[in-house]
Amino acid sequence: MVLRNRGLLSVAAATSVAVAVAGYGLSGASTVRSHATASIASGSVYKVGVPMPETGPNAQAGTEIFDAEQLAADQINAKGGVLGHKIQLYEQDTACEAQTGASADAKLVSLGVQAFVGNYCSGAALPGEPIVARAGLPNLQPSANDPALTQGHFKDVFLLDPNSTGDATEATAFFKMMHVKKVLIADDQSAFGVSVAQAAAADFRHAKIKFPTVQAVPATTTDFSAVISVIKSTGVQAVYWTGYYAQWALLVKQARAAGLNKVVYVGADSTVDPAFISGAGAAANGTYATIVRTTQLLKGKQANLFTRQYRAKFHSAPGPYSAFGYDAMNTLAAAARKAHSIAPAKVIAALHKIHLNGLTGPVSFTKAGARVGAKFVVLEVKHGAYVSAPKQP
Repeated sequence: MVLRNRGLLSVAAATSVAVAVAGYGLSGASTVRSHATASIASGSVYKVGVPMPETGPNAQAGTEIFDAEQLAADQINAKGGVLGHKIQLYEQDTACEAQTGASADAKLVSLGVQAFVGNYCSGAALPGEPIVARAGLPNLQPSANDPALTQGHFKDVFLLDPNSTGDATEATAFFKMMHVKKVLIADDQSAFGVSVAQAAAADFRHAKIKFPTVQAVPATTTDFSAVISVIKSTGVQAVYWTGYYAQWALLVKQARAAGLNKVVYVGADSTVDPAFISGAGAAANGTYATIVRTTQLLKGKQANLFTRQYRAKFHSAPGPYSAFGYDAMNTLAAAARKAHSIAPAKVIAALHKIHLNGLTGPVSFTKAGARVGAKFVVLEVKHGAYVSAPKQP
């Protein structure tokens, strides 16, 4: 079962919720119940909050992750649930925005969720960390992977998607392999985009790859003529975009139209989405992206079964981060079983010791909550589809 709230909280409502949550402390949060579940017997449901973009340019990615979490929850429930508790998902819109994301987390805590499995955007996840930590709840992140998420000394945060500095490392190795000596780094001023851009700048300096000053592009930008002018005036051989896919589609399309067809276009993992290909059209072909191993590259019986089950339920293909949402939900359930309890503190302790073979590979975490062991790769768009680039660093 899932409860989806597609309405955004007003600023006043968000403030009152945040104040109320602060007042509950560690024990009060679990006593709050939504009116929608008042008739459900206490203890029969495992309430999981899912803060995810339902509106805005990243809504499709949010839906693809949420649907995979719902698939996992349905499968777990069909086998009796988690220690006899049926999983019920509560989705709240973050719009991939900081204020809305914090409001979403506060609202979910006020509804009495017992764990979190979301976000897509790091910028929406970061301000909610102290809210979730104050409530003492497990906080699994399927996609958000800004290094700052594991630097706040919170004991309840676990990233399924490896640290985003891996993007920069993979991009640097790729440019070296391609003999690219000068790159334009551009971000969208988001928390994720800035963190990857900063890591790339450091890696480029170490690798002696030249780059002009990092271009900070507002997330509302739709006309990229200024960036295109910088590409032309600086004579860079490549562009590394660390923002999200909607703007990347516009930038690539406009740059190609301006005659910049010899430039190598590489995006961070935030650019990998079918919406990029549809948005950029033919201009998407020949572009690259750095990303951890994704569903498209997964092989074997388990991955094929997941894809078939996802298609059968949602009548569409899983998205780039669907497998991470699926793994996140199964990791939460496995930790509860390991702890023999759905009590938040016991689940958090079990997550710190978890070792699970997921769709995206082995799942385990560092003491700070970062994912261990996953590998980054380079994708290329060919004939309107993502494939593994023929040459890997």
